[in-house]
Amino acid sequence: MNVLFVCPRNCAISVMAGSILKSVSGGRFTAFSAGDAPDAAVIEQVTDFLADHHMPADRVDIKSIADFRAAEAPKIDFVISVCPAKTTEELSGLPGDPFVAHWNIETADDMDARRSEELIRDSFWALVRRIRIFSSLPQGKLASRRQLEQRARALEYSP
Repeated sequence: MNVLFVCPRNCAISVMAGSILKSVSGGRFTAFSAGDAPDAAVIEQVTDFLADHHMPADRVDIKSIADFRAAEAPKIDFVISVCPAKTTEELSGLPGDPFVAHWNIETADDMDARRSEELIRDSFWALVRRIRIFSSLPQGKLASRRQLEQRARALEYSP
């Protein structure tokens, strides 16, 4: 199953989520990340933090959500918005009619360096908890898409 994590700039939280899913899913999921107006590169503090926690931080492609609307884009099964202010309508229009969930994770925009480090750490552990639960949900014959959707939505308010 393909999972797309979305955050406006695709330079921190969505990249972190994709890295975590790649690390904990045991190959059950393929993770992607994208943004509406992606930055040129991932924030260095984020890549350093991921590397320090033995998460895959190399070969991160900064992509736009538009890249996933293209005909040659991979079919996405789940779109998970990990930053505030995304609506289901904004994330629709992707091939394959993916399920959309919102996991609002606090971002480090416009914070001083010390606070940014705290937010990166806190965001990482919040994502680890949610992604471990998400990646352990039954697939295929074990659960219907509707059951997976309901369980994924329940994680929106998970700490």
